[in-house]
Amino acid sequence: MKEWKLMDNAISSEQREKMAEFILNGDKFSQGKLVREFEKKWSAWQGCKYSVFVNSGSSANFLAVHAMDNGRDGRDTWVSQACTWATTVSPVMLSGHNLQLCDVNIPTLSPNIDSLNFVIERMKPKYLFLANLLGFSALSDDLLQICDENNITLLEDCCESHGATFKGEKIGNFGKVSTFSFYYGHHMTTIEGGMCCTNDEEVYEKLLLLRSHGLHRELPEHSKEKYADQIVDPNFTFMIPGFNMRSTELNALLGIMQLEHLDKHNQIRRDNFDVFAKGLDPDRYFCDFDVEGNSSFCFPVIMKNETPEIMREELRRMGVETRPIIAGNLYRHPFMVRVSQFKCDENAEFVHQHGFYIGNNHNVTTEDAQWLVDFLNGV
Repeated sequence: MKEWKLMDNAISSEQREKMAEFILNGDKFSQGKLVREFEKKWSAWQGCKYSVFVNSGSSANFLAVHAMDNGRDGRDTWVSQACTWATTVSPVMLSGHNLQLCDVNIPTLSPNIDSLNFVIERMKPKYLFLANLLGFSALSDDLLQICDENNITLLEDCCESHGATFKGEKIGNFGKVSTFSFYYGHHMTTIEGGMCCTNDEEVYEKLLLLRSHGLHRELPEHSKEKYADQIVDPNFTFMIPGFNMRSTELNALLGIMQLEHLDKHNQIRRDNFDVFAKGLDPDRYFCDFDVEGNSSFCFPVIMKNETPEIMREELRRMGVETRPIIAGNLYRHPFMVRVSQFKCDENAEFVHQHGFYIGNNHNVTTEDAQWLVDFLNGV
């Protein structure tokens, strides 16, 4: 078996050469016209009105949470899944809000509706930060109805699910804000980088300000006029407390080049995952995946009656890298101690104890996926 890494090289020789040429011949490397071009092209691909390029998916989540601040005093309650990456929920905690986790469904890690209703009944959350994980949509008709009936604002973390769809529409277009990551091992890369997307102009303006110190000059020209009577200096007026979460022209250049191949690479991922999902032994593994509409971040293996230590060790000896699913059960991690009022993690704990995953990307083949299925079913 060839060496099989969780993440593989996603930057072509041609892209490296163009980046080197840009470094040698460029005269501006901080945020500029290439960032704006990347944002425009990403918006067209994603199908949203506005996109804001930042230096990581975690920064995108951080800005998304802060963009919901309407200036009033007091803490809001937010809910997310017990299986997600830490920086889906860390911005909520760092902003001083209340956080409650709900349990997940196996194997897609979408919110368990009974658990979500339990949280809503007791905690009355104002926001749901929905993590679309592993290349799957976490959306459902029930979830959208629950948000609507309970006046819950939906935000979507799509950092692992670029191009996944729900009812034929790309995820990331159902909430107030959505976020994406362009980390090295994700569907496409800017080495480090992330994107905030929205169709709300007011939120877009706030994201622009938050990304760059709160500076008035970051706003579109037509928006600057609204604040003409507040200007201290045309270039140095701070409208709101902000940060520096800008990315660079070099990262944007790579993003533009990577985006050209994203649909093709996602189709390779889907073809691989189709072999995996259809071939797994359903008596031994959870394999009730929604193959339609996924963009397959990885091959999640969740065993029904066994724990995976022996299997993972055997894969390691053959050169196949594995890891826990996301961060496992977030309730187990020290930073979550005494955060949630209710512990809702029955399924999350099962995933923690019985699950792991193997990387999927455009360098993996359907033959590789079939080998993996044969190994998993035969061990």
